[in-house]
Amino acid sequence: MKPEDRLLFAVSRQDFTEKHQQIVLDLCQRFPIPWDTLFAKAEQHGVAPLVYINLCQRSSLGLDIPAKVVDQYRMFTFRNTIWKEQRSKKLTDTLAYFHERMIDVLLIKGGVLDLLVYDHPAYVTSNDIDLVIHRRREEYTPEELTHLMSHLHQSGIEYDFFEHHDTTINGVLPVDFKRIWDDAVRINYRDQPVLIMCPEDMLISLCINSCRKRFFRLKSLLDIAETLNRIEDLQWDKLVEKARSYDCLNIVYAALLVTQRTLGCNLPVNVLDDIAPNALRATLIRTVINFLLGWSSLPAAPNTGQSFLGKQIHLSLLLPYVVYRGYQIRYKLAHEILQPN
Repeated sequence: MKPEDRLLFAVSRQDFTEKHQQIVLDLCQRFPIPWDTLFAKAEQHGVAPLVYINLCQRSSLGLDIPAKVVDQYRMFTFRNTIWKEQRSKKLTDTLAYFHERMIDVLLIKGGVLDLLVYDHPAYVTSNDIDLVIHRRREEYTPEELTHLMSHLHQSGIEYDFFEHHDTTINGVLPVDFKRIWDDAVRINYRDQPVLIMCPEDMLISLCINSCRKRFFRLKSLLDIAETLNRIEDLQWDKLVEKARSYDCLNIVYAALLVTQRTLGCNLPVNVLDDIAPNALRATLIRTVINFLLGWSSLPAAPNTGQSFLGKQIHLSLLLPYVVYRGYQIRYKLAHEILQPN
């Protein structure tokens, strides 16, 4: 793997310790770092602001980063900070909208992590905010639905009714959203009530999202690593039971293994052995991960590669299809063919 990719693994973390700083210094002394390429990768993988904080604002490291690249990081981080604040205000307004109508909503993915996991929301990038409405679409009258869609139009808030298509991977996984709602935890977001997943469902959903991003997008891996660092009361027995019920234990195993092999993460001793699939599948997953990590460059983010049926084709697609079960592959392929965009 290229030195700049190894550098990204070392620097993509909130707890940028002396150990990780030494890794960065060693890499910079041994190899010429293409700083503009590193910035492009950090931006592509959703971690550019955090990389900026850890590299460009630590003069003690003495890194010779070109001023032009530092300015790119600075402006990108500034724009992301403004974007996050604008979205937070819109989210607050939207939560008030649902609270007035006595409708529960579930905040998932980046919105929760910005609140509970990251020291500053602007450390990482997000395309939108994801909400799940605790009503089914058919429970809305046409007038109510029109009003809702008008309220959320161009808000940057992605919403689904009762369940979320990202968590089920568009129906590939039999995720029990009734159980997710039953186990959800109520918190306040800027004085507005909102539900979030229990810790076990939260981590499972992050692993599923990592699978959607082909397991090697740094933002997704960072979400998993930092969540594991922050959650103190996660019940692993309950997580394994739920993941098995949702038929995504292979996905959880692969996501945790990739996170451990790249960024490192706070896992209990032997937990990967405890959740590993059958020996053949586990060996295949590890073999593909080793192959991708041994590749000359960081496996591509989902928006790169050759296009086919509206999707980007790249070797990084190998791992998701290795973890899917047979019926899930058939469903996934059918969905890709019928809905290519």
